[in-house]
Amino acid sequence: MNLKKTAAVAALAGTAIAPLAHATNGYMSHAYSPTAKGMAGAGEAALPQDTLSIVGNPAGLTRIGRRADAGLAWFSPQREYDGLSPNAATGAFAPIGGGPDGTGNVESENTDFLIPGFGYSHPLDERSSVGVALFANGGMNTDYRSSDTLFGLGTFGGNNPLANPPAYQPPDPRAGMQVPGTERVGAGNAGVNLEQLGVSFAYARDLTDDISVGASFLVGYQSIEVKGVGAFQGFTQTFTQSMIQNQTMQAVSPRNLSDNGKDSAWGYGFQLGGLWDVSPMLSVGASYRTKMYMGRFDKYADLFAGGGDFDIPAVGTIGAAFRPNEQLTFALDVQQIWYGDVDAVANENLLAQKCDLGAAFGMPSAPGASYDARYCLGGSKGAGFGWDDMTIIKLGVQYALNNQLTLRAGYSHGSQPIDGDQVAFNTLAPAVIQDHWTLGATYALRDNFELTFWGMYAPEESVSGPGAFTGGQAPEIKMAQYELGVNFAWLF
Repeated sequence: MNLKKTAAVAALAGTAIAPLAHATNGYMSHAYSPTAKGMAGAGEAALPQDTLSIVGNPAGLTRIGRRADAGLAWFSPQREYDGLSPNAATGAFAPIGGGPDGTGNVESENTDFLIPGFGYSHPLDERSSVGVALFANGGMNTDYRSSDTLFGLGTFGGNNPLANPPAYQPPDPRAGMQVPGTERVGAGNAGVNLEQLGVSFAYARDLTDDISVGASFLVGYQSIEVKGVGAFQGFTQTFTQSMIQNQTMQAVSPRNLSDNGKDSAWGYGFQLGGLWDVSPMLSVGASYRTKMYMGRFDKYADLFAGGGDFDIPAVGTIGAAFRPNEQLTFALDVQQIWYGDVDAVANENLLAQKCDLGAAFGMPSAPGASYDARYCLGGSKGAGFGWDDMTIIKLGVQYALNNQLTLRAGYSHGSQPIDGDQVAFNTLAPAVIQDHWTLGATYALRDNFELTFWGMYAPEESVSGPGAFTGGQAPEIKMAQYELGVNFAWLF
């Protein structure tokens, strides 16, 4: 099988499996290499053992020979939130819960997903190799049903006729209860589904017997669907600017805010890596993957910052592998994900403070509130999810029990990307996981076939806190995760 055929087969197989959901460190996987998955992601920088290690560090290509990998994982994220009664957060957009007062727990549907992984490596000569790997990221595919919320209003009140279409607040007697020219945008079921597929085309070369370098060109494809945020149309740049222009007499409902089905975009990026065998006992590696520059989500240009701009953040990793003897290996990786460089993900929700339409007419809704169109939804500084950069430390151990069986275990800890005052929008994407515990093993069926297994458990994590957009109330978001996977490898 040549490289071109392998890339085509991998892309077709990956796109045939839908939907995807793979949010562990933010919305990126805790690991992509099947062997590293059993060590909580440790080893991707300095201990390459399969073709998916290309995603972690392309320099490892020359160390794995000619092989092909095909894997599949069952991934189960458990997402939920504790809501607030509309009466407890009057004038705010706190997520509405269930039960008789709206403060009860609401769980997301969609808890079972299949995640593919494919790769192929091919030595060109004794010192250089090429390879291709397909990998997936995703945004958890949340689905909160309005039937589980108080009076069926929906998580963000999408079924509330007074909020969707919006009433002007503070009320303007010229406009009445409903702003003329507006209409309902979307409905009550709420959620977001972000799916990302990447293909890494890599080349690596041994500069010396101990030092390798590698580079990758990455092609990315992503799609997104957002539901249930139509009640926010009064905070969009489109709506507020039309209200100002028409002196509150009429407004334009945003067409690209919510419930528009799937939208997709293509993009590209680059990656560089290095690997150095310092001694027979110690290897060190490092890689840097640039931001992946993606096309805009036009169907959600009124929601995401910059008119639908949604790039994939840069990732940097350094790591070491220590082998005290032939059977035992310890691995340590430190990874940085720069979510803060992607406005749609990183921008804080300042809608209540800086997109206050009342302030534009000299009647601020709260002391200090102001109006700047850039901070409204769709604007260049429009509200995102408020995620911070993540730093993740990954520790793993590997033990070759015999020539056929190798056992693995690992633990990783990442910094929390979500602050308590940013809970409102993150109800849709509660990526609060910080810890991962993993086990794994590889069993050699014959000299040229092997099976790799892994399991991952991410214990429940929660974040709560008051924010200006939730009326000072403190809703809570929660998540736990499970994953089981298997990878089949052909060794040529």
